[in-house]
Amino acid sequence: MIPHNTRSALRSLQTAFSKRMSDRWQASATYTLSWLYSAENQPFQGLEIVPFEVAPDLGNEYTLAGDDQRHRAVINGIWEVGRGFQVSGLHYFGAGIRAANDYGGDLRAIGATGAARLRPNGTIVERNSYIQPFQNKTDIRAQQRVPLGGRAGIDLIAEVFNVFNRPNFTETVNESSANYGKPSSGQYRTAQVGFRLTF
Repeated sequence: MIPHNTRSALRSLQTAFSKRMSDRWQASATYTLSWLYSAENQPFQGLEIVPFEVAPDLGNEYTLAGDDQRHRAVINGIWEVGRGFQVSGLHYFGAGIRAANDYGGDLRAIGATGAARLRPNGTIVERNSYIQPFQNKTDIRAQQRVPLGGRAGIDLIAEVFNVFNRPNFTETVNESSANYGKPSSGQYRTAQVGFRLTF
């Protein structure tokens, strides 16, 4: 049995600007300001929801959600340089995303269904209180069209992601870990080349 007895809400302002293709270039920009709220499932006893108040880490606490992100902005553009050569790019900026942090130990001995937010001193880790570092990256793409006669052609493509090699770290959110608050993974510069044949 998988119970679904929780709730969530998104409050956001979404804006967009677009300059359609003319004079061989186009561009667009978007910005979102948002608040995402959610609650975990209330605990069950057999097939029934527990009818009384429980500790906040056992469920039904309504707070800002994991994955809540206050600001997000994206700018992109395409430039048709000429003779089949095209350059495009995208820049992404995002405020830090909230993470579902925990203490790291199952002190209530309830297994995987628990949030593991109870500390040994009896206090409870505030739900989704850890905010990851902001994200900031730029991607570019160059494409050369080579006609092969008639409707046939080949596009040679080169792409570089995170051109300026900003680390964009994700940090460890488990309080009992020796690496708490330290980078656990990151996004680094990558590149790829390819081709597309049309006929």
